[in-house]
Amino acid sequence: MRQLASVLALTTLAAGVAGADYKSDLIEQYEFYRTATGAFAPVYPALAQQIVEDYGVTEGVCIDMGGGCGSLAIALARITGLRVYVLDIDPAAVRLCGVLVDEAGLRGRVIPIEGDAQDMPFRDEFAELVVSRGSVFFWPDQLAGLREAHRVLKPGGVAFIGGGFSRLLDPEIKRKLIADRGGGNQGGGSDRKPIHTGLVGEARKAGLRPIRLIHDPDDRPEFGWWIELRKRPSNAE
Repeated sequence: MRQLASVLALTTLAAGVAGADYKSDLIEQYEFYRTATGAFAPVYPALAQQIVEDYGVTEGVCIDMGGGCGSLAIALARITGLRVYVLDIDPAAVRLCGVLVDEAGLRGRVIPIEGDAQDMPFRDEFAELVVSRGSVFFWPDQLAGLREAHRVLKPGGVAFIGGGFSRLLDPEIKRKLIADRGGGNQGGGSDRKPIHTGLVGEARKAGLRPIRLIHDPDDRPEFGWWIELRKRPSNAE
């Protein structure tokens, strides 16, 4: 029995070491993890709370477009009954998200999926809520991403897409993050581009409405924007 216990202990230790190596390898491949769990860590719980307060969606399905390693999705799942699908085009981010979801005890509640925000692998009218923080700046065709968000929303659903922080975030933390971001800590690469000013107008012409642009006055002008996109209920005129 002692020999068996020793074998089991060594097997468990080896699995733990292998798991740690796997996670470390993924972190090296997905550099934003360090920002998401470091300087940006307070952002996601505050933003999740703001989304719940503003839209009241606490049950059903949520899609996090370009959700990376799942920081916002995990924060939402912790305070709601939502099942959150984390869609990201980066395989390392998706795999790392799976590790972090397991560590958070949220397997089955937060579901990582590899895919493109501009062509999502979900059926029409699938989700009550769509969220996205920091991803829209990297979509080659931002209007295509908004079309997809609208397509997967159920009637009466809402999408909240942008790149600001949260009005519920501690002001001192927010000021420091904005100052650091102004110095080059954008949480992304050089291909990051702002939401262009004509996007909402283009979306309206494409039939995506009601839609409005919201700006965080405390944030930098080019990055503190959010797009609120709703899908009218079926019985709406």
